[in-house]
Amino acid sequence: MTLHESFLTQSRACASLGSSIYEQVFIALADNLKAGGVVADISAGMTIRPGRDAAGLRIAGALHREVLAGRAPLLARHFPSAGGQPGDSLIDDYLTTLRTHEEAVRHGLQRTVQTNEVGRTTMLATGMAFFASAIDSPRLHLREVGSSCGLNLNIDKYFFANDTGTYGDKDSRVRFEHDAWGTPQPNISRCPSIISRHGCDIAPLDARTEEDRLTLLSFVWPDQDLRFTRLHAALDIANSSVDYEVPDIADAALWLDEQFSNIASDEPVLIFHSIVWQYFSQETKDHFRDVFAQHAQRRTSSTAWLRMEPRGPIADLRIDMWNKGAQLTHDHTLATSSYHGLGTSAEQ
Repeated sequence: MTLHESFLTQSRACASLGSSIYEQVFIALADNLKAGGVVADISAGMTIRPGRDAAGLRIAGALHREVLAGRAPLLARHFPSAGGQPGDSLIDDYLTTLRTHEEAVRHGLQRTVQTNEVGRTTMLATGMAFFASAIDSPRLHLREVGSSCGLNLNIDKYFFANDTGTYGDKDSRVRFEHDAWGTPQPNISRCPSIISRHGCDIAPLDARTEEDRLTLLSFVWPDQDLRFTRLHAALDIANSSVDYEVPDIADAALWLDEQFSNIASDEPVLIFHSIVWQYFSQETKDHFRDVFAQHAQRRTSSTAWLRMEPRGPIADLRIDMWNKGAQLTHDHTLATSSYHGLGTSAEQ
């Protein structure tokens, strides 16, 4: 995929996910690139993959970061995330700001896209409940690769409710109730407690630092108020939790091998990741699969690999489960949702 194609693809994705600002912005970036404007200057010599490495979101995130930091008032007046409202001069002001903040955007192209979207915990809750029900266990060890800031690992500190039951902290500010679920609703009634939780990431962020909080917020689209509210609340929960820890810096496959070695063989383990597989090298993917299979076959308890990854315009949730060395499911689809986890529906 060329950079121009990736902008247009991202525009369509933003439109389908309810961001009219970024729908317009990415079309404008594509047009500006084709015309040899500032986008062509900024992207000259770019070595990252336009589509798989989300170059467009890196550019947009870098400029949004300038807005949120108070350094781009011309654009801030168009962004609801900064108290503004989009006006007729949105695109002109966006391109002007892109030119005046070229250096910051070039630097941002080196920053991996990380939203640590807590909406995806609806899919995690769905998978945890399915696994716990299948093995008849009220608890498990939770591990997450591509964990970003580790916010999804705090799933039991959020609140989930649908027609099948509830889970988590009923007083939590991060809540997923009727508007978070599609039809049919997934069963969350058997969602288990967590024995231990750990995550890893190639470039982890710390919820306790202002710079890392700003990075996460900058990748949320500026006209998606609910996502901002949820992320602020999730960051506050992590910041105030005595057991919060920054994810480890590690290669996913090597880290997974180490984690399995440190968990008792007779206790259930669930491995999770969301919208991260595309960023792994083929070598890491192959090694990850081998490590998981080797440990799953040896362990005396149950083991699951749960993943929420793209399937065209939606994301789906799939699971591999093993019990006492025998495989119970392979690539079994449990649910679908938007890329942000909202509208989670059970697969029929």
